[in-house]
Amino acid sequence: MLSEINLREIAELTGPDRAFLSLYLKDHRSLKSLEHRIRDAEKLVQANESEAQYLAENLKLIRGYLAEHEKFKGSLCLLSCWALDYFRAESLDVELPDLLVVDSSFYIRPLAELQDEYENYVVVVADNTKTRIDFVTATRSETEGQIKGKIKNHVRKGGWSQQRYERRRDKQLHHYAKEISEHLKRLNDHEKFDRIIMVGSSETIAEIQKALPPDIASKVVGTKALNVGAGDKEMEKEILDLYEQAERQAEQSLWSRIQSEYLRHGLAAVGADNVIEAAENGRVETAVINRNAKFAGRRCRDCEKLFAGTSEKCPRCGSTSVFEVDPANEIAELLVLSSAQIEFADPIPELAKVGDVAALLRY
Repeated sequence: MLSEINLREIAELTGPDRAFLSLYLKDHRSLKSLEHRIRDAEKLVQANESEAQYLAENLKLIRGYLAEHEKFKGSLCLLSCWALDYFRAESLDVELPDLLVVDSSFYIRPLAELQDEYENYVVVVADNTKTRIDFVTATRSETEGQIKGKIKNHVRKGGWSQQRYERRRDKQLHHYAKEISEHLKRLNDHEKFDRIIMVGSSETIAEIQKALPPDIASKVVGTKALNVGAGDKEMEKEILDLYEQAERQAEQSLWSRIQSEYLRHGLAAVGADNVIEAAENGRVETAVINRNAKFAGRRCRDCEKLFAGTSEKCPRCGSTSVFEVDPANEIAELLVLSSAQIEFADPIPELAKVGDVAALLRY
């Protein structure tokens, strides 16, 4: 499952040479479309005997695996490093791009982007008669609980009888909301999620929110009054819209915090080189990268210095033995290794103007 892939474990594997092969296949027909990329890669590493051997051996391992799993379902991620005797295959239900990367470490950017995009979240569908709580991951949605409510409608009668009826109704609603809150607390203790979406009766949703402890109430990022008797497709669309709105708002909020910190000379870094330096020192708390970012970068074979730009000379040791890398992938690796957070954002124009990447710093 996507959320269970330990990116830190993968990011820890690195070396001074391009001995790592990362292959992403959209489906079982994709390898044929990448054959020209494989031939080009073989030609490009011919000048380096060691890298040519690494690629040849990695391709043998991958072709051997695909020969045994010719009709795999869904998308496939294959990571091979013959030099370290490491091979890993991950079959995923979410769509991956067709991609082949030869580098000095595994190319984890697609997995990091997908883990960011498909974060676990909880959906609460509630009215006065019943509540359903769903736990949603990248590959499944499971109903974690169903709670019945017996909240009567408001009455129009006047006098003492109406007041007594309403007090009794309020107590019933309070106990109903408390039961839902307890279920969410238990779910929070056993599953990892950062967002809760609530739809249904506005009265019930408001009462549930009042009953939630602060740490769980802070995870409610979207609510909407809906008729829970509406069709499933309509309900799913509304829930997904709320989730995507919350995601975009979180990205913009992070960028705004970084802007404010940077303008007052605070704990923030902007631009690839500055973020790389901070990430190498474990100073990054959270970084944001435009999803469409395609900036250039190099790594030195001699001292392993990572730097942005297209210079063919290492700024640290002066070596000309450098090779091209994807700085966004390298930054993602550094952040995973230091347990920092990373957001791959829908394009933010202001972020693009300062290099497509920025970060809040720990110190």
